Amino acid sequence: MSQNKLSKLAASVIYVKEENHLMEVDDQVELFVKAGDDGESYGGCPKSQQIFMVLLIKAEQSSLNVRVTTVNVNKQRAHFGRLPALVHKDQVITDPDEMLDYIDRNWELPDLDIEQTRARHVTLEIFSKFSFFIKQVSHGPDKMIAELYRLNEYLLENEHKYLCSDNLSHLDCLVLPKLQHIRVASKAFKSFEIPDKMKGVWCYLRAAYDNTIFRQTCPSDQQIIAHWASKPELPPLQDNVKLHYACMPPKYSFDVPL
Repeated sequence: MSQNKLSKLAASVIYVKEENHLMEVDDQVELFVKAGDDGESYGGCPKSQQIFMVLLIKAEQSSLNVRVTTVNVNKQRAHFGRLPALVHKDQVITDPDEMLDYIDRNWELPDLDIEQTRARHVTLEIFSKFSFFIKQVSHGPDKMIAELYRLNEYLLENEHKYLCSDNLSHLDCLVLPKLQHIRVASKAFKSFEIPDKMKGVWCYLRAAYDNTIFRQTCPSDQQIIAHWASKPELPPLQDNVKLHYACMPPKYSFDVPL
């Protein structure tokens, strides 16, 4: 799909970094993401947040101009194959791994590919175990909790603010949005909360909540819940939980029990 057609189908521009009409086209990137359940606001896709975070980190050390636009897929489903979609010059990329590779090749700094084998190993299965739990493939949270404890032990031994260093890396941009989904969706659908005694996990989340880029790119609790509520394999959200979130303005769970 062409960039012009994507732009015509857009619902709402939600972020522009220092837009400058005199800027070279090489420095202009647009990220199209799935809109929330209201058809306009920023939706709860963790992959979209991952790409959004990477773009903003790159923009801090370059002249990269980032524009993020939501798309109402309920109205335009026939026109879109996959979201998020990255548009740069005449390129339209819809595969997330290809997007990350493309961003790294075109804006090399800062280098986010900080390899830490153990960090990658202890985060590998957390989200899949969460998915099994929330979709009721697993009968309880034990497997997810075991993976969270593995991460917690690593973080307690880790000397850095984030998984691999004191700066956000590609691995953090992958893991942190998923941890936020685990926190918010597990509470809403399963009345499960990350145990307070997991000090390593909570310190890691606090570092994320203190980071402007994470806060700017994080969807509201309501949109995270809507993201999971739209999946047919999930049990329906209880009426009292629906009412609780519907009656409040957009909420962001950025508090920590520390």
